[in-house]
Amino acid sequence: MLDADDVTALLSEVETFANERIAAAVDRPETPIANDTLTALSAEATELGLLPAPGAAPGYALWEHRDHANAMQFNLGLLQLVARANAGVAFAWHRGALARATATLPGALPSGESVLDTAMVTTGHLGLARAELARFLRPQGPRADGALLSDWLDRRQHATTVITTASWQQLVWPVWHGDTIRWQCAARQQLHVEPCRAQHGLDELAAFHVCLASDAAPTLLPEHGDARLAYERVLKLDMLGLMAIGAGALRHAWDLAAGYAAIRKQGGKVIGEHAAVQIMLGEMEMAWHQACGALARFARPLDDIALNEVAAQRASTHLALSHGANQGVQVHGGVGYMRDVGAEKIVRDQNMLKLLAGGTREIPLLLAGLCGGQP
Repeated sequence: MLDADDVTALLSEVETFANERIAAAVDRPETPIANDTLTALSAEATELGLLPAPGAAPGYALWEHRDHANAMQFNLGLLQLVARANAGVAFAWHRGALARATATLPGALPSGESVLDTAMVTTGHLGLARAELARFLRPQGPRADGALLSDWLDRRQHATTVITTASWQQLVWPVWHGDTIRWQCAARQQLHVEPCRAQHGLDELAAFHVCLASDAAPTLLPEHGDARLAYERVLKLDMLGLMAIGAGALRHAWDLAAGYAAIRKQGGKVIGEHAAVQIMLGEMEMAWHQACGALARFARPLDDIALNEVAAQRASTHLALSHGANQGVQVHGGVGYMRDVGAEKIVRDQNMLKLLAGGTREIPLLLAGLCGGQP
């Protein structure tokens, strides 16, 4: 079991790796990192024990332990530090490691060569299924409409957008099986895969429209415990991971903005001395502390955290993170919109993170269902 000193040492190792290897590989924000470079960085991180090694015995890599406060602190801290160097790398690692963690039984997934081999989707083809999903997750309330959830998770009839590396080989996603949500692993050759136009952000990754081939018989991952709780746990981890990545990306935006404000002069003094710029930097700092405070509260065993708590915090936090990233562009003035500066990319990355795992605009409807329509 990790103790506090272990977490400190591991996160120091992550910070060094992120600064020396990841940041160095992505120092040109207008040029997305190549897939070969991302694969090489992932292999290094796996050798360091930061990412789960496919086919190896579990250690203390990303998302391999979620039942202890120190382990959760490490998971969330790792994603923040990696995202401070590059949000796309952090997202690829988050989803790949989460897919591995979802299939915790030995042999549940093909071993592959890298955590990047496994892509993941945590919701249906559209959003969060809103209040209907909430009814499913509240077994003590009215029975969920299985027909609606079955349609939401119908992987043959509806294409799903998958954001991942170009070289992914298998996909883990939830499906409706019987009267519950189960996890399925489909090999790429079992799917109809259509590359999409470049997405709004996360330039390091690719987007695909994916649906299950009519004659495919993919693997249903073994059950371990209550399937409803298993799905809820993954949804919580995905939302927490997206918040951590957003917090790290905003810190990168602050680094860029504060550095620029310290050297750019206007009216005979550096712009960092102007009150308007100080307000923008202060609002960025406020958003970052809001995110860090929330993540610190969630550094506890996963089953001790309520889904409605995570979802509500995610909705408000991502709004603040997006606003903070926009303020980072404004500090730079017109040059902030140029891709070689890097500030506008962080805005686009934050917008993408805000839309993933159902998107923050649908969370109020999910929350209304989770509380049974009562305050």
